[in-house]
Amino acid sequence: MTRMKLAVSYFGCRIPRHVKQDMKRLRHLGFERVVHTFSENDLFYFRRTMKDIVAISQDAGLEVQLDPWGVGGVFGGEAFSRWIIEAPELAQRGASGRPLGAACLNNPGLHERMREWTDAASQTGAEWIFWDEPHWAHRGPANPDGECCVCERCRREAAALAEQGSGSNVMRDDFVHAPKAEIERFRTRSMVNFLKNLIGHAASCGMRSSICLLPRGTGNQPDLNWIEIARLPGVAEFGTDPYWQAFGIEGQEKRDRFIDDHTNAAMNASQTAGIQTMMWIQAFRVQGAQEDDLLTGTRRLLSHRPETVAVWGFEACAHMSSLACENPRRLWRRLVHLLGQNASDPSTP
Repeated sequence: MTRMKLAVSYFGCRIPRHVKQDMKRLRHLGFERVVHTFSENDLFYFRRTMKDIVAISQDAGLEVQLDPWGVGGVFGGEAFSRWIIEAPELAQRGASGRPLGAACLNNPGLHERMREWTDAASQTGAEWIFWDEPHWAHRGPANPDGECCVCERCRREAAALAEQGSGSNVMRDDFVHAPKAEIERFRTRSMVNFLKNLIGHAASCGMRSSICLLPRGTGNQPDLNWIEIARLPGVAEFGTDPYWQAFGIEGQEKRDRFIDDHTNAAMNASQTAGIQTMMWIQAFRVQGAQEDDLLTGTRRLLSHRPETVAVWGFEACAHMSSLACENPRRLWRRLVHLLGQNASDPSTP
């Protein structure tokens, strides 16, 4: 067995001299990779700054991945999407007619904007793109009823697939009332095509792709075939983020099963595709009384020995009040110590 690579996400600071101090500190602590968020706000206002930040990180000895944080409302992250405000025709729409707070994965306008985002990401000099929790609109304030997108573009796509024999006549004639199983297959197919296009363009820009899918059964999402996605041309790394506390998994037995099932599934998909695995550990919104549980679960995940273990996020998100842990300094210290203890090959004296 080889040493596990340690990674961490970093966001919220765009002042290069402060970033430089933090990157040096991360490398000193044993981290080898940083995942910098690259939101729409960064795209509009911080392009040159992000290029500087990528260079600073690389000079500190860190590998860099860029994360489309909240971009289009279809990736994970606490960032707003300007695109769906400027171009409301991009939005997913439910059967109620309500816009669902995220762009439609089948909309060519989203694909075009994502290509522009990827071009900008490649110009920073980063080596990787980290495709963070790609998803259809979640149930939430913008989608209180958990509606699925049935916009005109989706209806046309579904009708075309039905004509080709990849769906029943109901998908062609009455998409809104089609059987749930057929709609889920359609949403799955749309997601795969969306990712395939993104990853292909990233590869044409000379960038490797890492994908993190949401854990199964979370976020009102279709059940994706992880092996199929891990095998997409251009994918070099695959993983998931089994944040049992964030997803409300309580009790030792349920926690351990949640960790084991998702880590095994991610590693199996990666190994089948001949690529590496990156698994994520929660270091946000952890209460003081939950720290021991967090560390115990982390030990269990580490025992699977994925190639890369990543933490969300830097210093237990102390700088962002909505994500900060109750005692971020203490949790960060304990977590870094645990990771340092377990990163090396356990068979090495």
